[in-house]
Amino acid sequence: MKYCFVIALLAVLSMMPLAANAIPMEGQQAVEFSLPDIYDSSKTLSLKDFKGKVVLLNIWASWCDGCKAEMPEFINLLAEFKDKQFTIVAISVDNSKDKAVDFLAALERSVKNKVNFTVLYDKDKTTAKDYKPRGMPASYLLDKNGKIVRIFMGSFNASNIATLKTAIEEALR
Repeated sequence: MKYCFVIALLAVLSMMPLAANAIPMEGQQAVEFSLPDIYDSSKTLSLKDFKGKVVLLNIWASWCDGCKAEMPEFINLLAEFKDKQFTIVAISVDNSKDKAVDFLAALERSVKNKVNFTVLYDKDKTTAKDYKPRGMPASYLLDKNGKIVRIFMGSFNASNIATLKTAIEEALR
């Protein structure tokens, strides 16, 4: 009997690394992160800092055309939901923080508005390694407890942002 228990235990333990490296899915708890603010590296934020809010976690880079297209939508989206318990956390995985900052400055000039969401910098790309997006950009809608409620691959634009808005409204309820 002890022999069967040991074999079963070894089987479970051998599967644990696979589970630890699994792709996060809807219904699962979001993977924790702790990253510096892109403008002030002395300020570090983690997923826990956003508990109690619905969060759109976005993984992006300045070289990504889809990321460039969706960022103005994010500024408008956050302005639309400003009185709700909703926020956007955009995590740059650029090789150079300066390129990401330059991208954000150009964005602000083009839309004639400030970036109104949190932007973090992940120089080691640990967030991308943890979330394993199938492409760029990738967005994860998290409920107020940090559970993934929707995963969106690809960019948002004026024609498909309504799907995201509906998902945010449902998560806020």
